Amino acid sequence: MTESSLRRTPSAPAVVGYARAAADQSRVPQIDALIRTGVAGESIYIERANGHKTAWPERDLLLPQLRSGDTITITRLDRLFYSVQNLIVVGTDLRNRGIRIYVVAQHIDSNTFEGRDFFGMMSVFASLHHEFVRAATNDGLAAARARGKTGGRRPLLTPEQAEEAQQLYDSGASIPKIAQTFKTGRSTMTFKTGRSTIYRYITPKQRTDQRRTVNTRLSSAQSPIRPAAC
Repeated sequence: MTESSLRRTPSAPAVVGYARAAADQSRVPQIDALIRTGVAGESIYIERANGHKTAWPERDLLLPQLRSGDTITITRLDRLFYSVQNLIVVGTDLRNRGIRIYVVAQHIDSNTFEGRDFFGMMSVFASLHHEFVRAATNDGLAAARARGKTGGRRPLLTPEQAEEAQQLYDSGASIPKIAQTFKTGRSTMTFKTGRSTIYRYITPKQRTDQRRTVNTRLSSAQSPIRPAAC
């Protein structure tokens, strides 16, 4: 029995067991049942956590290590999954990765016809769940837009204030001075990404001058060529 990383034989798929019980409960019945199914004692992973918790560290470390062809054995579905939704999401992920799930007490084997049918239904439920979540999200966004609300952070400056900030910057005002004018913090006007500074509400002079230069060159290139006077 272990609570560490997965030990596997390179030439053969891993067969592991997972037992979970509360701290004040005995895990011996689960361990005995797993051993009777052929799981080696050193390949049984033990979780000490209550069923109502959604974070099971031992399980969360074990599942990503499983590979296609491996088998994970549990005594009941609720030992590995803490809710029906978790069963749908995690069970579907394991099946899609080619990992066999064997449930002793409920006689569920994902490699049998009945087991594949069971987890196939889980996949359908997972798709329905995603559709329900997406539909509810879209309905909520549509209702918010109908009330005149939009998602994301509320603009800190109105369009008129942004235009005024641009005019102040073009006239030579500094960023701290502009921020003080609108009674906002300096970070309101700018934020840094690496070495470059990105302006939310104003266009830097250099970029403005470059744009004007490019537009002038384009206009000159598109102007018709006039013959020289004789």
